[in-house]
Amino acid sequence: MSALVFPKRRQKMKTLVTIFFALFALQGFSPEDMYGSYDRDGKYRAMEEQIEQINRQCEAAEQERSEKKMFIFMISMLTGLVPIVVIGKKIYKERSWETNPQGMWKALGIAVIGGVALFALNYGVYYLKIIHNEVFMILFPAAIAIAVIVGAIVMWRR
Repeated sequence: MSALVFPKRRQKMKTLVTIFFALFALQGFSPEDMYGSYDRDGKYRAMEEQIEQINRQCEAAEQERSEKKMFIFMISMLTGLVPIVVIGKKIYKERSWETNPQGMWKALGIAVIGGVALFALNYGVYYLKIIHNEVFMILFPAAIAIAVIVGAIVMWRR
């Protein structure tokens, strides 16, 4: 029984080795060598250069977008740190940890929450404005209109 299976395995192995060597031999040819005789008017080379140019443009656009995101993050981070620094400076000058430690912790908590909220608001607005300008031009006026309407309703009911 095993004598009958062995020749079939040997045949499969020969087939796989032949395919492997054929693929290995094809690697020695560049596409320009393979298509060179058919590319007399330079269309293949022109297409290849166009693809390379598109790839470079995509990489440059991605790099620019990454730089914009980092700029937005840094500006928003600095803006978010303002409440924390201002309240921390006031706590340090007045030495409130000695006189009112519970109030100091509450003030620091409010400062941190306010800083995070300010960071999130700035990052969202700058991100929409710089990266997705067309969405910003729709959402921002709509948000302002909704805020004015809600404010008018609240004031009218009082």
